[in-house]
Amino acid sequence: MIDRKRLGRRMTELARIGGDGTAVSRLGILVGSHLDSVPEGGRFDGALGVLCAVEALESLVEAKTKLRRPVEVVAWADEEGARFGVGLFGSTAVFGRLGRGVGDRRDRDGVSIADALRALGERGDPAAARRDPTELAAYLELHIEQGPRLDAAGLPLGVVSDIVGIYHARVTIRGRADHAGATVMTARADALAAASEIVLAVERIARGRSDSVGTVGEIRVRPGAKNVVPGECVFSLDLRAARDHDGLVREVLAAVTSIASARAVEASVDELARVPVTALDPRIRDVLKRATRSVGVDAPELVSGAGHDAQNPALSGVPTGMIFVRSTGGSHTPREFASVDDAALGAQALANAIKELAS
Repeated sequence: MIDRKRLGRRMTELARIGGDGTAVSRLGILVGSHLDSVPEGGRFDGALGVLCAVEALESLVEAKTKLRRPVEVVAWADEEGARFGVGLFGSTAVFGRLGRGVGDRRDRDGVSIADALRALGERGDPAAARRDPTELAAYLELHIEQGPRLDAAGLPLGVVSDIVGIYHARVTIRGRADHAGATVMTARADALAAASEIVLAVERIARGRSDSVGTVGEIRVRPGAKNVVPGECVFSLDLRAARDHDGLVREVLAAVTSIASARAVEASVDELARVPVTALDPRIRDVLKRATRSVGVDAPELVSGAGHDAQNPALSGVPTGMIFVRSTGGSHTPREFASVDDAALGAQALANAIKELAS
């Protein structure tokens, strides 16, 4: 019986042999970023990385550059997690890091991830997208910085050294809905009041750690009537830290439990994603620093406070690196901006790095 999977792998290897007789390594290089955004987001977050990856490869093709490794451009799906609450979804699926049952997660309209995939003609199983990370020699990503450091330094480019750890969760507080006028204050189990205290605890804990941030960016209250004590409150939880990320998460979750107990409400935490602090590959960082110097930029090394798809290949053992392009006007906002000149420098540095790694 013919092993179709084995045959397919060997056909893929055969397709990677250079047409001019030059032997091509089977280990490829993946370059790209994501295309999705957030509600009222900007135009450059993610999309600039995909555009610059395409431009970098086009420039190498136009120059008739001979590469010994195959190079592919990737546009990741649902990096932001805006629809289903699962950040870095596409890259997490491809690198086999999705948790069990993730296909059952639903959006606000009740559509599951599995249903959404089937509607696109896919199998409905996110794990079907998995790719063997040992087939990759490197992963490169260009992205806007989304912060003020490069702009403050007057520099167009940076090289990422580390990416913060990220924890995403959905917290549900269940109290008791009661009449707003007839229920005395001492007899209430107000879910929103408890949630509000937790939100302030998140802020206090994060402020007490110099390398940490904590955000509650989404909150829903039920039944949501002006004359009813809130019986249930559901809110998002986003915790990030460059060091001791697990300690930050433990401290916040302990506060959730303590506040819920003191206020006689129930609290449940649904963990959506947990990505550890990720150090990017030192050798790839050196390649990127040489590439940025080749375009006249002495790029500093920066820790990324935002999460990126690059974390998944890095955590899967793929040598990974990132270039930051200066951005202004904030990020996740229509004011977000990156100049053509800075983007061109980034794309050229990316092309130079691809050439060094793939030649």
